[in-house]
Amino acid sequence: MTITPFDAMNDALQMCSDLGLEMVPGFATHWPMGAETMIRLGYPEVVHEWAQRYHVMRKHYPRAESHAPIDARDPSSWKSARGSHDRVGDWQGLFEREISDRPWREVLVEWWPRLMPGVAAGLTHGLIRTTHAVRSIAELGQAPTPLQLRELASGLAYWASKYREQPGQAALFGNERLPELLAAIPRLSADGKLSLRDRGLFVHIPDIEGWPAAVSRLAAPTDMQSALSDMTLSFAQANLVHNDQFPVPFLHAVTAPAALRIMLPHLPEAMHLPSFIAIWQVSAALLATFAPVHRPAEVSATAPDLARATLSTTELPQQAVEHGDEHVMKITEACTREYAIRPDDRYLLLAESMLSKIPRYFRGGPR
Repeated sequence: MTITPFDAMNDALQMCSDLGLEMVPGFATHWPMGAETMIRLGYPEVVHEWAQRYHVMRKHYPRAESHAPIDARDPSSWKSARGSHDRVGDWQGLFEREISDRPWREVLVEWWPRLMPGVAAGLTHGLIRTTHAVRSIAELGQAPTPLQLRELASGLAYWASKYREQPGQAALFGNERLPELLAAIPRLSADGKLSLRDRGLFVHIPDIEGWPAAVSRLAAPTDMQSALSDMTLSFAQANLVHNDQFPVPFLHAVTAPAALRIMLPHLPEAMHLPSFIAIWQVSAALLATFAPVHRPAEVSATAPDLARATLSTTELPQQAVEHGDEHVMKITEACTREYAIRPDDRYLLLAESMLSKIPRYFRGGPR
């Protein structure tokens, strides 16, 4: 079947439009991000079947209703509602109203600095879902449909409802570089008994002694694109080193800064540095949380055991889509995109390793 990327995206948005923003027991849904990633990897023709299966196989909470409208013009109204997930329906209503009344870029630019300090929201899925929605609107070559605009409202609503700030100042005072600075980031005690979900809420970060001072020691970027490559490659290496645990949460230390790179052209330049700082801090929080024992190879310039990827940048997307798991596809898309900017084999190696480390829940590719 031949289908355009634009039609494939809107088909998926229509098919899953009744699903809430979270799956049981409280994790962010991934169907819109997975569908957009599958299209980006070059396989729009298999999106329909994949989204259909996702709808059946993942149990979701129902879409939330709006009960007490949030006033976008009253700071006391929206500030008090940030971080209140029980008001996600109110946030959805606010952003749907805003985007119906004004150009979507204008709404994005207004709300970006209000939400970016809380980018830890939902393990960074507020930012990432918003990014996939923006890329769908901006790069599929046609005027956005109401379904695409509603999806952008959903990404922003999830972000606002899960908003969580990190301790310390949103500033960089040092002259240290990545990856070397990773060795100085204090970690959550490896003896902690927090569940995976509790760790993903980042409630423990204020209790980690020295964490705010350590993350502020990064040098401010002189070239934003190069600094983002430093970050994604450093955390790709850290993911490869900490390969003896459930991999999904820590992957967001790569996919979140890779998502920020997509967003920068849509934002005023004055917002670039504060966004970079917020992404660095949350990536450091992911390191502190999901890589609790420092390992010297984190700062190495070579992959552990000098391993190399065996799949090409053409083969990796095909196998990721055939695998069908949304995280496998997302890390593959992010890593191949980052590899195109800075060709380092560790990007490809990380994506390839996820093909075997993450369970294969779906068959996503052509048969």
